[in-house]
Amino acid sequence: MKTLLPLIIVLVGFTSCKTTNLFQTNTKVDEQGEVFAQLSKDYEHILSPDDKIAISVWNHDDVSVGSAFSIYNTNESFGKWLLIENDSTVSVPQVGSMKLGGLTLREAEDSITLALAKTIKNPIVEMKLLNAEVTVLGEVVKPGRYLIEKNLNSLVEIIGEAQGLTSFAKKSKIQVIRDNISYTVDLTTMNDFEAQNIFLKSGDIVHVPAVGSKKFHERAPTLIPFATMLTSVGVLISVLAP
Repeated sequence: MKTLLPLIIVLVGFTSCKTTNLFQTNTKVDEQGEVFAQLSKDYEHILSPDDKIAISVWNHDDVSVGSAFSIYNTNESFGKWLLIENDSTVSVPQVGSMKLGGLTLREAEDSITLALAKTIKNPIVEMKLLNAEVTVLGEVVKPGRYLIEKNLNSLVEIIGEAQGLTSFAKKSKIQVIRDNISYTVDLTTMNDFEAQNIFLKSGDIVHVPAVGSKKFHERAPTLIPFATMLTSVGVLISVLAP
C-alpha cells in the first residue's frame, strides 16, 4: 500500500486540474451526412453594417473606389473602400446613398449597374468584400483570424492557411461554428473530394480540439520529477519500516 501511495497522489493531482472547454455549448450538432449537406452549399455573403467593400467600374476610375480587378491596392490601410453604415446604406460615387445591406454582392452589383446606367453606357461593375474573414482556433500551428479572398473557401484550405494541424489535433471532432450552430466534422471518414467541398463563409469559427492525451504530455514535465521523488520516498519508507 505504501508503494502505491506516490502513484495515487500523482493521479489525483493530474485529474484534479480542471480545464474548461469554451466550445461546449447547447447548440445543435448535426450528424456527418447533414453536416456535409449544410457546409457544402455555395453560400453567398449577405452585406451588413460595418462591411467594407471595393467597387470597380471598368474604364471609369472616377467612379471606382478601390479595385476589385486588382489593378489598384485595396488594402484597408489606404482607405480605398466604402463602409456600409448602420442603416445598411453606402454612398456610391455619382449615385449617392444606396441601401445595399441585406443584398448579396451580386445583387448589389446589379443595383449599382442599374443606377450608373443612367449616366454611363453599359457600365461593368465589380464588387469585392474586403473584411471577409474566418477565425481558426485550437490545434493548428498558427491560430488566428484569416481573410478569405475567394467566393468559395474550403475547410481544408483554411486549415492550410493556419499551417496545418498539430500532432494533438482530434481530426474526428473538428467544429465549424456558424450562426450559433456548431457542426462537427469528421475528417477521418471523409474522402478528398468531400473534404475539399466543405465551404466556409465570413464569420465562421473553426475549432480543432485536442486529443485527451495532450493533457498528460503537457503536465508530464512537472509530474514525472514529482512522481520520481515520491516513489523514492515511498521506497525509503518501506525499507526503513519495521
